Amino acid sequence: MKKILLLNVFLCLAWAASGLAVEVFQGHPRLFFRDSTWGERSLTTEQLRARARDPRYKAYVDRLTYSSANYALKALLLDNTIAAKQCILMLKNGFQFDGTTTDGELVMWAAMAFDWVYNHPVFADSAARAVAVENLIEGARHCRDEYIGQGPHIFHTRMYGFAVGAAMAGLVLKGHHPDADKYIDWAYGIFRDNLFPARRLQDGTVHNSLAYGRRYTMWHTGHFMSAWYSATGEDLYRMVRQEQDDWAWKEALFIMYGRQPDGLLVRYGDNFRRTSERFSFRVIGERAFAYQEPVGAGYLDFLLETQAQMPDPRVVEEGNAYNVLLWWDADAVGVSHDTLPTRKLFSPEGTGMVFWRTGWEEGGDDTCIFFKCGDYFGDHGHFDQGHLEVFRGAPLLIESGAYEGGFDGSHRLNYWRKTIAHNSVLAVDPAVPDDEGGQRIYRNQSESTIEGYLADEGSETGDIVDYRDEDGLAYVAGDFSAAYDPQRIELALRELAWVGERYLVVVDNVSLGDNELLPRVLWHYTVKPVIEGNRFTVADGGSRAVVTVLSPAEAVLDTVRAYQVGTAYYPPPAPDPSWGIGRVEVSVAEPGEYDYLFVQVIDIADEGVPARDASLQVDQATGSLHLALPSGDLDLEGEPGSRSLVRFTPGEVETGDLNGDGQLTIADVIALVLKGRADPADPQADWNGDGRYSIQDAIGLLLYIRDRAGSAGLASSPQARDIQ
Repeated sequence: MKKILLLNVFLCLAWAASGLAVEVFQGHPRLFFRDSTWGERSLTTEQLRARARDPRYKAYVDRLTYSSANYALKALLLDNTIAAKQCILMLKNGFQFDGTTTDGELVMWAAMAFDWVYNHPVFADSAARAVAVENLIEGARHCRDEYIGQGPHIFHTRMYGFAVGAAMAGLVLKGHHPDADKYIDWAYGIFRDNLFPARRLQDGTVHNSLAYGRRYTMWHTGHFMSAWYSATGEDLYRMVRQEQDDWAWKEALFIMYGRQPDGLLVRYGDNFRRTSERFSFRVIGERAFAYQEPVGAGYLDFLLETQAQMPDPRVVEEGNAYNVLLWWDADAVGVSHDTLPTRKLFSPEGTGMVFWRTGWEEGGDDTCIFFKCGDYFGDHGHFDQGHLEVFRGAPLLIESGAYEGGFDGSHRLNYWRKTIAHNSVLAVDPAVPDDEGGQRIYRNQSESTIEGYLADEGSETGDIVDYRDEDGLAYVAGDFSAAYDPQRIELALRELAWVGERYLVVVDNVSLGDNELLPRVLWHYTVKPVIEGNRFTVADGGSRAVVTVLSPAEAVLDTVRAYQVGTAYYPPPAPDPSWGIGRVEVSVAEPGEYDYLFVQVIDIADEGVPARDASLQVDQATGSLHLALPSGDLDLEGEPGSRSLVRFTPGEVETGDLNGDGQLTIADVIALVLKGRADPADPQADWNGDGRYSIQDAIGLLLYIRDRAGSAGLASSPQARDIQ
């Protein structure tokens, strides 16, 4: 039903087709910049020449090698004859295609090179130009044939590469070859009718990881839009912002939200590169320029500054140094991304991804929570709906495994892509030793249109069915029942409530299709946990996550080594602890029921801060839940997935309880000192009321805590202050 409704929306709001025989600027250069200004925003050759002489760009001017596009820009901006000759040699030599996404990039680079070197004296030879033109038109033909012949799938990276290659070649050959219009019109139609609707549905996200997504899908789409604007004057970026829910800028935001405080990008899909060098800069840079977004400009500075401290200081890979000169304005006054909201939902009707965090400090101890519950879109995605990750100071609850051993390797096929490698729900047959118990393994990479994709019922695997965001409470509900064979699981609905940026309540409503199956909720970790009764603790990087199971009342907690599936074992070729060393499985002792309610409270705080008890009351008649948390009461009333009320009522905060854990301990003194060192004028650090923090404030709080403990006759241990 959801996909039928979406299809109707897409058909009603379809991008109106423009006429053929597109008018293209006749001069060169025409891709990304021109010799003179045009439109609402523009780049000119003179601007880029000034950047090439600016020492702030020197590192990337020196790297204008490797690709024909780099050599061409170097020749144009620096009047470098050697670079021009190398570029022309590459244009004359043609292409070495391998049938992958790279084919489109080779044609794209060659088209840019032809455009940028066109007016150089050494390219005045008509014979050399003629060879370059024929090679380019053959490249465009190859890209179109590969797009059609490989069975186009609108979410596959290759389709974006083939389309952008044909588009660039057509745009640059307009006026030089009679077939140019054919490839311009074809590529424009592919983006307009097929690829843009796909990007719109994913709403800024990518299903295939932030490696494949940044490296190919986002970049190729942005390059097409930027080149189209400079060559034709039609501003597709503006059209996307005004008519298609602004998905292009959301792609830049998605990359920002996806970066954890340790500098690595969130784990999901076949992620072969989690670092920010190489891929993030060019995607965000293009969009920051197109939309004149101060946050985008600020983020480019942030990437350059942080990457300079890394072993690999590059923000773009070989062949793409030109992106820094095009999109980075060293004089632009940017705005820090720490001004962005700390919580955001992406693609609720597509990939279904949620980011919650306490702040944006790089290398700090901010908490980051990632949740995904959406649909299947193609290979390089995982069968991981309902997956949840927790990071604070270090990865605490993670996706297990890595892209090691290849796409068809045993580790990926039998473990990493499957539900068992994720923090989600299984329903295991105890009678089958190697039963994984996870979500359907499904494959469909043959949908050439958005209509075809939305009509494919097998791709329906999950929905964000409710999302609420208030000052002290964030809530999301994801229904991923469709991800399972109904004979295994009929209902899998996960609710998350994040209270006070500390307590994460996880409610799993599970109905089995067979009461002989055993439900399990999984939690993967990189360091050995400590299990105590119905609670386990994972601690690393100065922080810890304490997971307390409130339901089922007689829950069983077991640990299993990483990569284990029943009696089978599927490790990567060279296991690394950062990819996981094991998992906790929360289950019941024996099967027999159809309906199960799992309720777990994850207390995320500094290591050493003691966890306190929480309690649960369930109204069996209505399905309503009442949780008494250390910081207050959480109420979820009505049916899961359509709660009539989601409310948090804070408890009273005791004077001096600066870390908000409901206790007076030395941890509060430490919290005061940290607040005072960060901002001496912070009122919370001014214990004695003299208007400014000093060591006397810390001493005063310490004495207050001692006196309170003595007057109440309480022991000094934190456990003595637990509220029962």
